[in-house]
Amino acid sequence: MWRLGYERISDRPRTRQQRHRRSREQGTAPTFFLEVMFFLAATVVVLTGMRLGSPVLSPILFAVVLSLLFSPIYSWLRHHRIPTPLALLLMLVGLSILFGGIFLILGVSIARFSGDIGSYSDKLSGQLANIQSMAKSYGLSTNVDIRDAVKPSALAGAIGAVLGGLADFLSNIFLILLITLFLLAEGPAMMSRLRASAGADHPQLKSMMVFGHSVVRQLGLRAIVNLFTAAGVVILLFVFGVDFPVMWGVLTFFLSFIPWIGLPIAVAPAVILAMAEYGVERALLVILGVVVINVIAENLLSPMLMGRGLSLSPTVLFVGFIFWAWLLGGPERFWQRR
Repeated sequence: MWRLGYERISDRPRTRQQRHRRSREQGTAPTFFLEVMFFLAATVVVLTGMRLGSPVLSPILFAVVLSLLFSPIYSWLRHHRIPTPLALLLMLVGLSILFGGIFLILGVSIARFSGDIGSYSDKLSGQLANIQSMAKSYGLSTNVDIRDAVKPSALAGAIGAVLGGLADFLSNIFLILLITLFLLAEGPAMMSRLRASAGADHPQLKSMMVFGHSVVRQLGLRAIVNLFTAAGVVILLFVFGVDFPVMWGVLTFFLSFIPWIGLPIAVAPAVILAMAEYGVERALLVILGVVVINVIAENLLSPMLMGRGLSLSPTVLFVGFIFWAWLLGGPERFWQRR
């Protein structure tokens, strides 16, 4: 009797393919199509919920990224036997000083830029008129006015909208810092519970741990490359006399996490300001300097550092950024501000 029961248990299908084969043998077709439709419907419901909850979800996701970026520092403090409350206090003070300084710099710069945006628009209109007259002197006169094709007021409004959106996002910085501290404090405990429940030798858990460490290292190394690029942009703009170089450097650091289009978007306002204040020649010099800095950072510094981290495809990162920006409502907020 015991042997018969053991044989019945051992005859049970253990994999999905075996279950489907058994169901076909028994005359009941597998509901694969219904399973796929149910999965797609559940995905749509989850994405719709994330879309509607983007005002709450955006600070949480940004806090997750910050916790991944600063987790090596917190781990270093804990490795040197600093008590958890003191380590969290040091992280709170350090992050508050860092983001407080960024918020102060951006706040003052945005306020000054918003006050002078009319004068910048007038200067840019004058430079475009000079370009138009220069084109006529070389016999390149056309019936199209450059000031109609490139409207200074629209460019100034777009720059103001970008900076305004950044200021609105930084207004949640206190909530983001609190969530980051909770994630840093609870991260090791959560991983310990996961090891205890799944087992230390679980293969999927090991793979997840390796992937997590690789992602953290990749973010840290990318931050180093972005810091080098942002510092180079600040020095370049300061040498050429472009207004608000630190603000454009901060924007360069954060937007350089976006492959391909992040750096051009960050430096485009500085190029426009250089053209408005000093002319086309200075704007071209700024573009050339940014290209040189980017080549040094991406072709010399980045290969030396990224060889130690996880090699992530820029295409995957770019498509992922576009998807998450759309899902969390970033583009709509930008156009609403305009």
